[in-house]
Amino acid sequence: MIDYHIHTPLCNHAQGSMEAYIAQAIEYGFSEICFFDHLTLQKSGRRLSMTPDEVPLYFMTVQGLKKEYQGQISIKVGLEVDFHPRKVDEIKDILEPFAFDVIGSSVHFAGAYNIVSHKSDWRHGKLETEKIYRLYFEYLTLMLEHDYFDVVCHLDLIKKFGLRPKWSISKEMDNILQIIHDKGLILEINTSGFGHPAGEIYPSAAIIQRSRELMIPVTLGSDAHKPQNIGRYFDKTLSILTAAGYQSLTVFDHRRPSQLAFK
Repeated sequence: MIDYHIHTPLCNHAQGSMEAYIAQAIEYGFSEICFFDHLTLQKSGRRLSMTPDEVPLYFMTVQGLKKEYQGQISIKVGLEVDFHPRKVDEIKDILEPFAFDVIGSSVHFAGAYNIVSHKSDWRHGKLETEKIYRLYFEYLTLMLEHDYFDVVCHLDLIKKFGLRPKWSISKEMDNILQIIHDKGLILEINTSGFGHPAGEIYPSAAIIQRSRELMIPVTLGSDAHKPQNIGRYFDKTLSILTAAGYQSLTVFDHRRPSQLAFK
C-alpha cells in the first residue's frame, strides 16, 4: 500500500521527524510513501508552509532518506503547492531546478478568505456560504488553467468545517472533473476529511463515483501531520474506491505516473 500525502516539520504545523514518519510507514507495512509538504506563497498570519528558501533543503533531505531506506521502503518527494493566481510564474521558477516525483496543487484560499484555518471567519460561520463556494469554484477553475502540477489535491476541501451551500454543487463539480479528465490530471483521494467536521472523504463518494465514470486516475493520501496518522482511514476509503470500480492507484517517479493495483 502507498500513502502519497505526508507532511514534515518544515510546514511548521506537523509533528515528528521525517525518520519517524518513515519508521511508522515501515511498521504499518507500506511499500511506498511520498513526502508532500506545503508550499504556500500567500501570506496570512502564522507561517504554515516551508519557505521557498527551504525547498532545496527539503528536496535534498528526502533524497538522502531515499538512499538510506532503500530496500526497506520506496520514498518519493513531492510538494503540495497552494494555488495563487498571481504567483504561478514564481511557483514554476521554484519548482524548475528540482526533479520532484510529483507536484500537487490545492486551493486553501478562496480569494482572500482562508477556508482551512480553525481561526478563520469561514470556520466560525461569519461569511456568506454561497459566496465562498462560488469563489472556491472560481479559483479551482483558474488553477486548472495552469500546467505546473500533476495531482489535484482534496478537491472538495471547501466542506472541511461542515458548511454547505443551499444549492447542489454537482454541476460545478462535474465541470471541474471534466477539465481534470481532459487535461490528464490525477485526482487525489484524501482521507483526512473523515477526521474533520465534514465527516467524509475528500472528495465525496459521489464525486469519486463520477470520477470513475470519467476514467480519471486517482492516488491516495492520508494528509498525515503526525507519524501515527499515516494510512489513517484507508480501509474504509479502499471500500469506497472498490465500490466505485477503481482497482489501482497512481504512483509517480520523476513526474511520470504509473498504476499500482490494490485488489
